[in-house]
Amino acid sequence: MPVAVVTGGSTGIGAAVVKTLAKRGYDVAFTYLKSEREAEAVAKEAESHGVRILYRRADATSWEEMRAFADEVRRVFGKVDALVANAGGLPQRRTLDESDLDYWKTLIDLNLTSAYIATKLFVPMMEKGVVVYVSSIAAYTGGGRGAFAYAAAKAGLLGLTRALAKELGPRGIRVVAVLPGLINTPFHEKAQTGDIDAWARNMVYMRRVGKPEEVAEVIAFLVSDGASYINGAFIDVNGGWYG
Repeated sequence: MPVAVVTGGSTGIGAAVVKTLAKRGYDVAFTYLKSEREAEAVAKEAESHGVRILYRRADATSWEEMRAFADEVRRVFGKVDALVANAGGLPQRRTLDESDLDYWKTLIDLNLTSAYIATKLFVPMMEKGVVVYVSSIAAYTGGGRGAFAYAAAKAGLLGLTRALAKELGPRGIRVVAVLPGLINTPFHEKAQTGDIDAWARNMVYMRRVGKPEEVAEVIAFLVSDGASYINGAFIDVNGGWYG
């Protein structure tokens, strides 16, 4: 049975990915940070598909906590076939003038370093496999007000995707990125985005906000054999919105 690892799997896109992959027959290991109750609910629903689910609290920016999680994944499952590096966010908006070095480092660690840590720990468990980085439309557009550090980190994921697709491709490991647009998740409440429905009506070609499940279905395809010749690609999941 294939095994998938998802970072930040308790809410939003991550939760949808866990449930979608479980439905498709993957055993899934996922992390959460603060949303323990939500993680329990995700695990319960995923387990209803007859697969094994492992979930643990782990800070995706902490090498020590993620290494402990990786060690447990190795003990329980023995391998990894797909890694979805989804952990990230924009806990506070600040412009360049409002920012300081600590703020910059926090956003880069949360959205970019976390992906490096997960990749470094889980790729060694892959004989062949797929790494999916959850970037953002902000990588193209620069994001809204006060999102410059977030946008820089998400753009960094695109560079990481291309570089590691080149490095790992000969080993049979594909690396791809998805770039969600306006998706109805708790992200926007935490990031104080504002009225995302109004944004969608004015900016998105399809005139609506996306669903986490719509991103999860794309990721499920990308980690499948049906996407076996897709490597180093950036996949937009945004309903048509390019800034």
